[in-house]
Order: sequence, then structure tokens, then C-alpha cells
Amino acid sequence: MLVSVVALLFTACNNQKYPGFTEKDGLTYKIIKTENDTQVARRGDVLTVRMNYRTMDDSSFSPNQSGQSFDIPMPPLENRSYKGDVYDALSVLHPGDSATFIFSSDSFFVKTVGAPRPVFLDSGSTFYLDIAVDSIRTKAEVDAEAERVANQLREEGQKAIDNYITANNLDVAINGDGIYFVETKKANGPKPKNGDYIEVDLVATALTGGQFIDTYKEGKPYNIQVGTGQLGMGFEYAIQRMNEGSKATAIVPADLAFGGQGVQGFVPPHSPVVYQIYIRKVKTAEQYQKEQEAEQKAREAEKKKLQQEEQSKLNAYLKANNITAKPTADGLIYIEEVAGDGPQATKGKKVKMHYTGYLLNGKKFDSSYDRGQPLEFTVGEGQMIKGIDEGVMMMRQGGKARMILPSNIAYGGQETPYIPPYSTLIFDVELVEVSE
Repeated sequence: MLVSVVALLFTACNNQKYPGFTEKDGLTYKIIKTENDTQVARRGDVLTVRMNYRTMDDSSFSPNQSGQSFDIPMPPLENRSYKGDVYDALSVLHPGDSATFIFSSDSFFVKTVGAPRPVFLDSGSTFYLDIAVDSIRTKAEVDAEAERVANQLREEGQKAIDNYITANNLDVAINGDGIYFVETKKANGPKPKNGDYIEVDLVATALTGGQFIDTYKEGKPYNIQVGTGQLGMGFEYAIQRMNEGSKATAIVPADLAFGGQGVQGFVPPHSPVVYQIYIRKVKTAEQYQKEQEAEQKAREAEKKKLQQEEQSKLNAYLKANNITAKPTADGLIYIEEVAGDGPQATKGKKVKMHYTGYLLNGKKFDSSYDRGQPLEFTVGEGQMIKGIDEGVMMMRQGGKARMILPSNIAYGGQETPYIPPYSTLIFDVELVEVSE
């Protein structure tokens, strides 16, 4: 959080250059609001702050959502970037205070962020950082609050387990390994051992969140290596009790699932997890490797077949749709539908473009119209596939065109979820805006 959102660096500025600002101890700043609280941040404290980045002409470029607060730990004094860095800036503020600071663009990104400065900030430039401090807490206070929250979540997790057992009429108690386990179908196949792979159908649900795995809906079982702990030790304990062909439900307390961290976007911190497991097959590592090699050969054979068939499929499409437009040297077929009357989309220009993409069979795979927002990019800088860059440079603002892209100027032999390898693509494009 600190590196990507708030790490900043200061270059001293003359306060005559920035009227209303104070220059002191390597900082240039202006207090916007001050409260009566006299508490200041000491090294090791944690501040809850809100920040906003602005260029000197007052254009915001904050990487965080406007008004969003986050915590910043104050590092030891010897770890600061230099006198007048962001931590020194924070140390002059009290809870409830807000201020605007001026920092050097070059120094900030190179020394603290460790990344090039944004292209819209010139070399030698400065920018504003607005900081509001909501609270200052000692590390002990932060740790105590974290433990209180963790205990509360553990209690809620146990209640969720009890409610699940009751709701599903399960006659089950916690076992010696710390999980609740019910085998719903017994089998006599081989037992999985560490290093083996199981081909498994799996439904996984965070009891204080929601379902995050369902191989039945995904249409394909998982292959999971036993002993890796990738789904938590509770899952490992469950499959150790099972055989090939057996089914079971395992209710796993958070400490044996994903713990206090959870899985962002899938499993909340301290959430118990229910695994519904069906082991279809147990494979040795050698068997699994041979299987993977065979599947890879089959995929390569299919890709080669698609590559060989691409041109004949394209010819058939052109004939069926009476398309006679000649391809460019790279193979792009450009069909203008509405001539634009605005600026030309030349290399280096910024454009906003609406589009809908189709496969030759008419299946739509993507559309900016569905998202309600045009795509923005810089022309000719490799931000788009080659065929789109080439086609857009034939357009003017306000124009509409159909572009037919053979795979050599689209995605080639790449395998994507929606586009098969060596696919010719069709794009209906509307050039909404062209700017410098």
C-alpha cells in the first residue's frame, strides 16, 4: 500500500515561489485545517489517512479512490528516504488535521516508489499532495484491535459452522485433526499419498462469504497434487481419509483453511470453508506427467490443424458475404462504413474507440458497448493488437469501419478463454474521439 499509493519525496521549494506555503525542515506545505488535538505520530505508530495527488494545474491523478482512507505505518527514522520525505510530512500533522504538501516528481518516484515518474509529469516538475489524518494509533493499539476483530470473526465462524451442521442435519463432531468430516459415498479405490495427483470434482464455499469453487459449473475437474496444502491443511486431512471414487463433505475451521488472511475476493479473513469432494481418480506423479504430455501433444496438433484451416475459413467467409476489399500487406481487410470528418488517428494520437469483436462464425467475444465505455489507447505504440493499430490509423474521428484481422495481426496461436488459436477476427469499430 505504502509503495503503490502514498510513498512520496520532497524537493525544497522557495516559499516565495509558492505563496501561502510554509518552508520548514525540508518541507513545503500549507495547513488547510487544524484541530486542537496535540497528538503527533511517532516512529512505529500507524496513521489512518486520506490522500489526493494533484498536478500543479490542479488535475487529480490519485491512484486510490477519492476519499478512501488507509493505514500507513511510520517506519524507524533510519529508514526514511531523506529529510523531508512523506513520513516527515505526516509527523507535522495531528488527528483531524489536513494539509497540502509540494513534492518533487523525479525524487518521489525514483527514490521512494522505485519506478519511473508518470509520463504526464515533466522532469523537474513538482506536484501537490493533499493529506488528511483521521487517527494516530500506537502499534500496540493496532495489534490489540486486530486481535479483537480476529476473535470476533472466529466466534462468527464457529457460529456459521454450527448453523451449517444444523441446517444440513449432519451428525458430525470435530475430529482429532480439527475438521468436521462426513463421508457420503464410500469406495475401495487407492488412497492418495503425498506427491500423487487427484482428479477431483469440488465445490468449495466460504461460510461467511460464498461459493468460490464449483468444478461442475466450470465443466472440468481439477487436478490437485496431494501434500501441497494449496487449499489448506483441512482439505489435506479430508482427502487423506478418502479413496478413489469416494465422496465426502469436510467442514474446515478457518485456521485450517485460509486463516486470518483469507483469499482476497474469494474467502473472507477467518472464514470456515466447506469442501464437497469427489475423488474421481488417483494418479501417481509419473502418470500425471505422461497424461499432461499427451494432452499437450493433442493441443499442439489441434493448433496446427486450425492454423492450416484458417485461410480456407476466411476465404469461405469472404465469399459468403460478398466481400471484395483487398487486404493490406499484413492481411488486414478494411471496410469503411461511415467516413469520419474529424482528425486523423495518426501514430501517437490518443483515441477513444467503441468496438464489438466477433469470430468468423458470428460469435461475439467482446464489446465496449456492453460495458458502456469506449476503449482509450495511444495509436501505434503497441497497446493494441497489430491489426487494430493498423486499421485505426486508416480512420478519422466519427468514422465507422469493419476490420477483418487474420491471426498473424491478432492473437496468433495464443490460447484465450474466448478466442481459439489461429482465429481470424472481425471488429466493428467506431472512432469516437481523436486527441493529442
